[in-house]
Amino acid sequence: MRERSTTGEWDREVPDTKSLLGWSLPEGRDAVPSLTWLVERLRHSRPDWGMLGSLVRFDDARYVRRTLAKTDACELLLVCWMPGQGSLVHDHGGSAGVSLLVQGSLDETRYDWAGDRLLPAVVERAREGDLLIEASDTIHRVHNSSRRGAVSLHLYAPPMEGMTPYDSQVVRAPRPVAVGAGRRRRPRAG
Repeated sequence: MRERSTTGEWDREVPDTKSLLGWSLPEGRDAVPSLTWLVERLRHSRPDWGMLGSLVRFDDARYVRRTLAKTDACELLLVCWMPGQGSLVHDHGGSAGVSLLVQGSLDETRYDWAGDRLLPAVVERAREGDLLIEASDTIHRVHNSSRRGAVSLHLYAPPMEGMTPYDSQVVRAPRPVAVGAGRRRRPRAG
């Protein structure tokens, strides 16, 4: 499924991050010392579900992504996923980030390079309250395989300049191992 960015398309104004999360986004790039700092900020956030819930929008055709706040240091996104919706395999353009699952569950598949191909390396299921940590070199895919909608908050530093989607020519599923592979059968004695 393709994503849909909806900045400015919703009628509800976005509250400031201090009201929404209990803290304000830092302004300067030097104010975010590390990925660990991002993780701890989001881990200790207490999102106001009343405010956040009023910003949630689902689309039957694709997942919906909305920028809630952006400074020179970082950006905060809200992403809404219907059952069966997922991202393409992608990176975050060199930005590091952390995602907090505030409703539902999501599956994350991380990929590693194997020569000129990407192979699935790790698959994890995130549930409400879980964090997904994304280093600046993370390549992954996020998918809602559950039967209900999911909502996640994403915090990236520096703000994303762009995401690189990887097409099916680069991403390769692992080859299934044949039963008995590596062993030769001896012909039966007559």
